[in-house]
Amino acid sequence: MTSLSTTLAYLDAGSGSMIAQILVGGFAAAGVAMKMYWKRIKGFFGRGEDEETSTVTNAAADAPADNDSPQS
Repeated sequence: MTSLSTTLAYLDAGSGSMIAQILVGGFAAAGVAMKMYWKRIKGFFGRGEDEETSTVTNAAADAPADNDSPQS
């Protein structure tokens, strides 16, 4: 005795829009989470301070305090 079981799935317009809302909401939530934790993520994968940033910081620290004097 063999019984064939047929499973039917029906997605109406309401189901399709609900699935679309779930996908869009998931992408939006992932984007907000990335924005909130971007520095931590970048620091986790980075190797510390970049050379360009440290060069600018060192140059600013070495600059004279009196910038009103004429330069020759």
